[in-house]
Amino acid sequence: MQPLRRWGALLMSAFSMRMVRGAGGQSRHVPTLTLVPAAPAKRGKKARHVPDPIKTNGETAAEEMRLLIERLERLHEEKDGIAQDIADVLAEAKGRGFDAKALESIRKIRKKEKLAFQEETAILETYMQSLGML
Repeated sequence: MQPLRRWGALLMSAFSMRMVRGAGGQSRHVPTLTLVPAAPAKRGKKARHVPDPIKTNGETAAEEMRLLIERLERLHEEKDGIAQDIADVLAEAKGRGFDAKALESIRKIRKKEKLAFQEETAILETYMQSLGML
């Protein structure tokens, strides 16, 4: 702590780090300066009000936590809705005579890069040949 002279009152400064969420939801540490009165004001002057950093940060942290929880709840609702949509599509495919497992396998294959898929297939064929499965 270092003493500072501001507006005629001796204040002590303390640096601390606090988490701040920036654009895109990324968190980062930001240095903050907290000013605390070092001694009572002299000559009858009114002491400057310094907010309690613990109470202020606690309220802020509680608000941030509430917002994060609400965001999680919305995302889970969306995820549940999407999962239901996927189940509906697979049920429709099954009703039309397609195999749902085969469709999911093809989806996973299409998601992979061509070279990675070819490499995986070659390894799989090699292993199957060595076990006499081909």
